Amino acid sequence: MKIPENFYERIVLPGFMYRVLRIAAVLMLFFSGFPHAATAAVPENSEISRIMKERQAVEQNLLSLKQQLKEYQSKLNLTTRRESQSFKALENIRNQILVLERIISQNQSYLEKLDGDIDRLRQKLEGNRQIYGRISDDFRRTAVSVYKYGGNREIEHLFGAGSVNNALVRAQYMGFFTRAIRHDVNELQQVAVKLENSRLELEQSYQQKAAMVREQERQLKTWAVSKKEKEVVLDRLKKNKQEYAAQLEAVQQKRRQLQSRIESLILAEQRAMEVERERQKKILEARRLEAKRLEAKRLEAQRALIKKEKLQGQVPDTAHKEIKKPEKVQVKTPEKPGAVVPGGDSPELERVSADFDTVAGSLPWPVRSGVVAQKFGSVEDKDLKIVTTNNGIDISVPENTQVRAVSGGKVVQIAFLPTFGNIVIIRHPKSYLTVYANLGQLNVVKDELIKSQQLLGVSGRMAEGGSVVHFEIWKGRIKQNPEKWLRR
Repeated sequence: MKIPENFYERIVLPGFMYRVLRIAAVLMLFFSGFPHAATAAVPENSEISRIMKERQAVEQNLLSLKQQLKEYQSKLNLTTRRESQSFKALENIRNQILVLERIISQNQSYLEKLDGDIDRLRQKLEGNRQIYGRISDDFRRTAVSVYKYGGNREIEHLFGAGSVNNALVRAQYMGFFTRAIRHDVNELQQVAVKLENSRLELEQSYQQKAAMVREQERQLKTWAVSKKEKEVVLDRLKKNKQEYAAQLEAVQQKRRQLQSRIESLILAEQRAMEVERERQKKILEARRLEAKRLEAKRLEAQRALIKKEKLQGQVPDTAHKEIKKPEKVQVKTPEKPGAVVPGGDSPELERVSADFDTVAGSLPWPVRSGVVAQKFGSVEDKDLKIVTTNNGIDISVPENTQVRAVSGGKVVQIAFLPTFGNIVIIRHPKSYLTVYANLGQLNVVKDELIKSQQLLGVSGRMAEGGSVVHFEIWKGRIKQNPEKWLRR
């Protein structure tokens, strides 16, 4: 039905109809998009989802750190008086301090995220209050108008129309207003529910922040106590110089055994790669010589045929000029032997592994969460007054933590050390190797082709309490700083 262009000039609606029309239009505009609610919901939901994921990640890290701390504290509580003055006890306390420092840092991060969430919830609550107040005012005016002028006068409005067409138009708008008002009642109720939910969420966030502040204060006190405890143990150790020197040598010997064993495995693998390269080189050379021999044989047969045909007078003297010379077979000159051995990588290996030359700073960590207890390279131990060298990094984790491959590759070496558990070495393209030590139960076997993030095994238990995963990256025979490759 077409509405006349001069509809509002020709038909004078009663006061309540104008008011209802205005309010209904405002309400429909509001609920259909004020301010563009349908389109704004997606970014808001996306932002909330991002915030929740960040909070969950921090919460999971905190749970892992607290589990580590609990394991170290339990072990320390079980030590005898003599053991409490040993390097194992000192290492236990130092690991506790590292974990506590990470917990404090994570607590602070969590508090910052809670502050951001509280600000968001405040704005949401205030917005819902404004929406509720606006809808309540509009609905109240609509209800008053309907009460004063509506109901029994609807028939009068219909008969007051100048034509049948105008009467039908009025009837159509009256039905629309009735449905709109019924719809607005439901919307008002929904906004009231949202308002209450916003208030409850904000209250819950306040409670979480208060609990986290108390937790932060408690961890700071525990950290201060652990620092003092470390100084006491260190002082007792140094008083008995002979015992101190013996224990210090034992600690260093344990580290040297690990590094020596891994280096011997790396060297063995590099030699195997060199042997494989030489084998591939010989195969290539044999194929080149065979191709050259077959080509020479073909040319000899062709010359004999031409000579025979020439004697029979069937071929002109210039025919021998058409004989093609053998093409040179291109053979790559092998690179000079050095620290990096070219791999001869198989297509399968290249498909499952990342290109280490291009993925610096983006590889996943071998464990889900942990604390780097000892960094790569030569580091001065301020407590023991010695310089220690680490070919990789030591990551403190809870016992039985899952250890996963940072990239796909081939398991080429598996070994065992009584002091550092199982060792797994994985080969990657371009002579890269990754090393995982102090594993307990293993989930891979030698020569297995694995994918990125595949489970290798779980972390083993340490004598001083807790667990540590030792991780290294090598390119050929050159050790690398693993943290340069792992995600920051």
